[in-house]
Amino acid sequence: MANSMIIEFEVAEALKQIALDEDIKAYVLQHPPLYQPLLHAALRFIGGETLVQCAETAKSLNQQGFAVTIDYMGESTRDTEMAEQATQEFLNVIQAIAEQNLDSSVSLDLSHIGMVINAELGYKNACVLAEAAQKAGLEIMISMEGTDRTSLILETHQRLCETFDNVGITLQAYLHRTPNDLENALQRPGKIRLVKGAYAAPAEVAKSRGAELDESYRHLMERLLTSRHPCSIATHDPALLDLFPLEYAHKSIQEQGIEQDKIEFEMLKGVTPERLLAMRNYGYRTRVYLPYGHEWHLYLCNRLAEYPPNVYQAIIDAVKYKYDR
Repeated sequence: MANSMIIEFEVAEALKQIALDEDIKAYVLQHPPLYQPLLHAALRFIGGETLVQCAETAKSLNQQGFAVTIDYMGESTRDTEMAEQATQEFLNVIQAIAEQNLDSSVSLDLSHIGMVINAELGYKNACVLAEAAQKAGLEIMISMEGTDRTSLILETHQRLCETFDNVGITLQAYLHRTPNDLENALQRPGKIRLVKGAYAAPAEVAKSRGAELDESYRHLMERLLTSRHPCSIATHDPALLDLFPLEYAHKSIQEQGIEQDKIEFEMLKGVTPERLLAMRNYGYRTRVYLPYGHEWHLYLCNRLAEYPPNVYQAIIDAVKYKYDR
């Protein structure tokens, strides 16, 4: 492995540790001279700290021709009252989307609304949100979390689909179990979002980055496309895209005569936007993942860890905040 790759790997691992360090997070929050420049760097990747700010960002992206999916950041809520508060905030998101006529769906982690406290609490709150979204004509997209929660998330999604047809599910290409999970998900309503997978996992559970993962993503994508099930092809990893450009998906779609209205391409805000623009120019529906909230410290570190050269841009953004005002 070249020295630069070793350094990038070590930087990524360090950022992941920083992201989970509550002491560092608390220090940042309590020191405005550090907090504000880092928030400025985070704004490249998020919609803002408040729903009002996020709605404005969503409106701007809509005007550029991109749909969005809004997510109130947070996960692993272990307090019932906080889970209920998060559920209420998601209801506010649904209301804002409907009232402002935004082209947006809603993304969420089930653990944010109570799943790790009690599986039934998570399911109950998810039902509340799915029903509110259904009445507003909106889609809910359930995000995937750590591998210890995969089974419960998929079981909860299956239960939700017995009542609602507007609840999608995210599948991670790096998990060995995903081909079977995909076949099961294809039997249910709701969009399927295919991502690479970013959570740490042992080799017996998941593939590591590299050619094997690239091939897995391509195989799963082709199965998803040929199923003609509503889907979201959601990948932005530059290492993956160099070997597997989204244009390959476009070629497959054209060759097989698949209806474009069932397919969308999704990427994170601020990450390889030129790729998403290219797919929009091909005539596909494109979507930007747009999180907001005060939990941006973890999110920023994870975005930088996924592609360490982003650290350079983050430094530039932070410095510009301090010196260009």
